[in-house]
Amino acid sequence: MSVPPLLQRFVDDELHRAADLISRTCSATLEQLRQPRDHLLTSSERQHYFELVQVLQSQQGVYQKAFVETLRRLVLADMGPATQAEAGNVRPSGLQLMDETRVESDIEISRAIQQIDSAAEWELRELQTFTSTLRGQPHVTAESNPLRPQSYARALWEAGTALPITAVQQSILLRVAATVMGGLLRTAFAAASSRLEAQGIEPGIYRTVVIAPGAGRDAPPEMDVTRPGALDGLMRSMPGGGDAGPITGNEPKRRVLPTTTPALEQALLRVEELLRRMPTGDAAAVAASPPPLRLAQHRAALMATAGETVDRQIIELLSRLFETILSDRSLSTPLQGAIARLQVSALRIALLDPSMLDAYDHPVWQLLDRIVTAATTYPHPYDTRLIALQDFCDKLVQQMAAAPQQDSALYRHSLGRLDAFLADQLRRQQRDAEPNVEALVRAEQAEALQRTLAGRLVEQMTQVPASPTLRRFITGTWSHVLTQSVQQHGDQSPQTTGYLKTVDELLWSLKLPDHPKSRQRLLELLPGLLQRLRDGMALVQLPPAEQQAVFDELMKVHSEALRPGTRAAQARKPDEQLTPEEIVQRMREEPQPELPEPDPLDGSAFSDSLIDLASLETVPAALMDSTEPGSSADEARQWVQRMALGERYRLFLHGAWTCVQLLWRSDQGHFFLFAGELPQQTHSVSLRALERLRAEKLLRPLHEQPLIQRAVDGLLLNLARPI
Repeated sequence: MSVPPLLQRFVDDELHRAADLISRTCSATLEQLRQPRDHLLTSSERQHYFELVQVLQSQQGVYQKAFVETLRRLVLADMGPATQAEAGNVRPSGLQLMDETRVESDIEISRAIQQIDSAAEWELRELQTFTSTLRGQPHVTAESNPLRPQSYARALWEAGTALPITAVQQSILLRVAATVMGGLLRTAFAAASSRLEAQGIEPGIYRTVVIAPGAGRDAPPEMDVTRPGALDGLMRSMPGGGDAGPITGNEPKRRVLPTTTPALEQALLRVEELLRRMPTGDAAAVAASPPPLRLAQHRAALMATAGETVDRQIIELLSRLFETILSDRSLSTPLQGAIARLQVSALRIALLDPSMLDAYDHPVWQLLDRIVTAATTYPHPYDTRLIALQDFCDKLVQQMAAAPQQDSALYRHSLGRLDAFLADQLRRQQRDAEPNVEALVRAEQAEALQRTLAGRLVEQMTQVPASPTLRRFITGTWSHVLTQSVQQHGDQSPQTTGYLKTVDELLWSLKLPDHPKSRQRLLELLPGLLQRLRDGMALVQLPPAEQQAVFDELMKVHSEALRPGTRAAQARKPDEQLTPEEIVQRMREEPQPELPEPDPLDGSAFSDSLIDLASLETVPAALMDSTEPGSSADEARQWVQRMALGERYRLFLHGAWTCVQLLWRSDQGHFFLFAGELPQQTHSVSLRALERLRAEKLLRPLHEQPLIQRAVDGLLLNLARPI
């Protein structure tokens, strides 16, 4: 779909102003970084602020250019939906696991979005009334404005990545810059609305607004449809000749043997024929046709033929509910048509089957809910999964319309067929994702082995004096080396055996006995030991700077050990005779508290020559994180544990909300694989990352409430709007 010229001109003008916006943001951000609240900062935080000022001052041009380019790319991508080629010919890329470290950036971006949105909330809403008009939309929607807070927040983050700063400094920069930009955007959005108004653009706020189901509903529902009789009570409040006030027990009663009058039946047949003529099949042809016919357009004619008040109230309620459901812009046009063709069928059942308005989980509501939920996961019109769903629903609805009896049994049978189709679609996606699943299985096995090896290394190093650099290298990096060697070469291979031998030789060299034979043996071991260390570092691609730091530490330790009597003299020296430098050195050599403790239940020693890989457990209990019962982290963990295969969720990843479907979770529950919004697109996320996202409310069900609840919420909101 092409972008309306008026909207394109408006967006181009605003993007042209982005350079001035980021320039003023940068100046104000620098000012705030120079004058932080020192009493609230630690010394390390003050150092981060100082370094940020130095970098931002010297590289303002880089920062501003990156922001402008990223903002333009994001806004233009948002204006143009995925093309048929993009949606249908996606190639699976390399597997990238989103762990708890990577999602921290998403959490920071989400907070920046909230900061900007809250600062410019009312000005943004006003601007949306104009952009809806520029798009030619009959109703105001937040999606009409491509200049959204998330685009500005993501552009600020990307601009920060262009600077030579640490991850902590990038987070600080984003927080400060987002606060500054929120205030500037408040003024910018207000000015943009004024310019559009001066051009004669009529704001959409003066038009009728139909609230889609569930729009803006984070609070508890005004009417809980799960309460028995809730829908029936709502029906009795509908205008139709009866009492529209509170239920008193004197309202029109449901008939014992419901029937429809001949006149009403003829009216239903006429509407049904109009619905049958609606185009189906090709999405382009359907999109070019008029909007789907709504029952509300024939409400007056149907109510005029109804013989009883209760029938008129049912017609009023069902027509309004379907009007709300069909106003959901996330539904593709073909699926809107499929749901529209069920309107008369659902109305017939409501007129003849009192249970439809007695239970929120009636097969009619369940079938509609399942269609909408599946369709929402596929937002791109050329997605092959969406096209297959549309084709299936078209055929299903046609067969339902041809059925001689319209009743709950028909919908229950159709619901089973739809579930079978969705289950088959899930299995196909799981088969397509098998290479990623195999990679994640290997990754989980490697993680379990590495954590176990790290625990054993920590246990063995308890009595070994070592600097923090060497301690981290042995328990962290070298456990990674051992894991990679086992996976690539096997646990009995010469390579793995050599790396295991390196552990014993290295630890022996760190506590070398003060004896001439020991010093002689160290001299003989060093060439081979250092070479195996280099080979292991290369295996895990350890950065050169970290390699050099390890070798520098070893050089100091071994040089001291090769001097006769040095270590023994220092060992005999009482604590009170140590110099301050020696005290600091001894503190550095103490075991670090942040490292995991050995499993107290595991009595096996790790001081023999080789690690028995076959005897290792998966993960020592002492290495597992613990959370306080009842804490938000504990609640998030339990919520993630309840996630089920095939269920659909909303996930904040890569700086944006995305709809996903859970395809697979590992046996140990440490890794999850989701289907994305495009075919063959997957997202692999670790357990800890999901728990972190859930704790920050960045992982949610696709819909918090069932469709009928969302439709009732929208209906009540629309009824409450002034005429």
